[in-house]
Amino acid sequence: MKSPIRFLATAAILLAAATVTAQVYRWVDKDGKVQYSDQPPPAGASKADPKKIADAPAAATGSAAAGGSKSIADQSKDFDKRRKDAAKKSDEQSKKDEEARKVTENDQLNCKNARAALKDLESGRPIARTNESGDRSYLTDEQRQAEMARAKEIAADSCK
Repeated sequence: MKSPIRFLATAAILLAAATVTAQVYRWVDKDGKVQYSDQPPPAGASKADPKKIADAPAAATGSAAAGGSKSIADQSKDFDKRRKDAAKKSDEQSKKDEEARKVTENDQLNCKNARAALKDLESGRPIARTNESGDRSYLTDEQRQAEMARAKEIAADSCK
């Protein structure tokens, strides 16, 4: 009982192997389209290229002996390197964005403070400052004008 099953299995394997080594033709038709067939191309076809099916996967994927492709380990290393480079660029971009955000917040705060100081200086009220000895002294007209010019300059730089 086992021998007919073995015989049929062996016959099926041999027939499958015979069809695997069949010849495949590749050609470009008159419309410029690439055609594949197990039949020879028509007489008007250009660039006819007969190949064995066993050769087709190696030709399609590129053989390692020809140097056309990398091993899976090399591809994995390249992928890991690209992923690490992308993560590094993303981290650098995040740091740049954070620094830009801090600069913007600092400029907004400086703008707000400069405008408030300018408003106080332009109000005409007496403005007192504490000097080095700890005594209170009021701004003179020249000092007020100098402080106003400084506040306008800061506001112009920060309030863009």
